[in-house]
Amino acid sequence: MAEQQKPEVKKVAELMRALDFCMFTTVTADGRMYARPMSNNRKVEFDGDIWFFSGADTRKVDEISREPRVHLSYADPQRFCFLSVDGVTEVATDVDKKRELWLKELERWFPNGPEDANVVLLKVRPSVIAYWTGDGDGLVTME
Repeated sequence: MAEQQKPEVKKVAELMRALDFCMFTTVTADGRMYARPMSNNRKVEFDGDIWFFSGADTRKVDEISREPRVHLSYADPQRFCFLSVDGVTEVATDVDKKRELWLKELERWFPNGPEDANVVLLKVRPSVIAYWTGDGDGLVTME
C-alpha cells in the first residue's frame, strides 16, 4: 500500500510516529462509549492500518466482537498535534504478524511473548482520520 498512498496518508504517518498513546474507545454491550489508554508502539509504521496488542480475555476484545467500530484519540498538546480516528477493528491471532510487530517492552504486559494464545492483535482499519497541527488541519477519508 505504501506506493499508492495519498499525500494525506503520508502526513498522517508522520504525525502518528510522534504520538505513542491514544484513548481507544469501544462501544459497551449497553451502548455506552468506553475509552482506555493504548499504545500503538510508536515504532510501528502506519501503512493504513493501526495495530495494537491486547489480551484475548479483555473487555475491549469482547466489546469489539459485538461492535467493531472504534474511535482513537491522539494528543500531544505541547507540539499542538492531535489526531481523531474512526475505524473498524478486527481481532487477529496470526503468530507471524505478532512476531513482526513485537517489541521487548511488551513483555511487561505479555510475559509469555507473541506465541501466547492469549496475546492478540487489534487491527484498526481507519475510515476517517482528522488531524490538527500548528501548520493546519486535514481530513483523510481512507475508504
